[in-house]
Amino acid sequence: MPRFLALLFIVVYGSYALAQHAPDLQSFDPDDVLVVGDNLPKVLLVGTFHFDYPNLDAHVTSAEDRVDVKDAQRQAEVRELLDYLARFRPNKIVVERQPGSSVNDQYRSYLAGERELRADEIEQLAFRLGKQFGMDSLVLGDASPLSYTLSEHPDSAILHPLLDSIFADGQSDNAVADTINSRYFQLYQLEDRMDTQQSLLEIFRYNNRPDRIRRGHGHYLQFTSDRSADALALWWYSRNLRIFRNIQRAATSPDDRILVLFGAGHLGILRQQLESTPAMQLVEFGDL
Repeated sequence: MPRFLALLFIVVYGSYALAQHAPDLQSFDPDDVLVVGDNLPKVLLVGTFHFDYPNLDAHVTSAEDRVDVKDAQRQAEVRELLDYLARFRPNKIVVERQPGSSVNDQYRSYLAGERELRADEIEQLAFRLGKQFGMDSLVLGDASPLSYTLSEHPDSAILHPLLDSIFADGQSDNAVADTINSRYFQLYQLEDRMDTQQSLLEIFRYNNRPDRIRRGHGHYLQFTSDRSADALALWWYSRNLRIFRNIQRAATSPDDRILVLFGAGHLGILRQQLESTPAMQLVEFGDL
């Protein structure tokens, strides 16, 4: 049989055979093709509030509603939270610090018994868990957004007028966005007050619920203009996609169990990436 006819026979017969044996679309699971093997790196996202209240976000917690994690009662709750997180048995911990940070020098000082832990979620949680599971360093997973990269580019003198126009502050003329924005700040104030009455584990269970993560991300989506959508892409989406890339780099073995400790606001995007990728398995916080 001529080679062309043989190839044509293979294509036609193969298509016929596939049609005869193709599964029903409604019951077909794409992971049967996309996920290779049963063993994937597992990732636990842990969304946190910033224990030391650096006040770098739009919402600032009032002094009377702040949680003092150095308080004796709260330290007992920290230990309870650590016991819960330890159920995941991480072998790597990704923290919200950028490459070049001194956090690993501080961590090694803690391991050597030369450092008292500060009221910081990385020190209170990541340092303690890292020590418990024998880690010699933490993964620095934070990243600068594309907007910062462009502003520091050699041609930034040309780019700055464009960037300045995208990030220029302007008055909103969108009444719906303004109303929803106001409701979000009401929610944050209510949550702050509730946090004073709840244990740390209860606070973390709430902050890491999928519905809270999903609605929390919604605050970033109250656009007042096309320009604000572009600003979000260059700043928030870019930063979080780069963070996700750092998580990908940390996953070097199918046996990896990676705990990612970041401010809860990051989880809206990070969770979407981990739900979507066939290369890693997302572990639900509430399922530990």
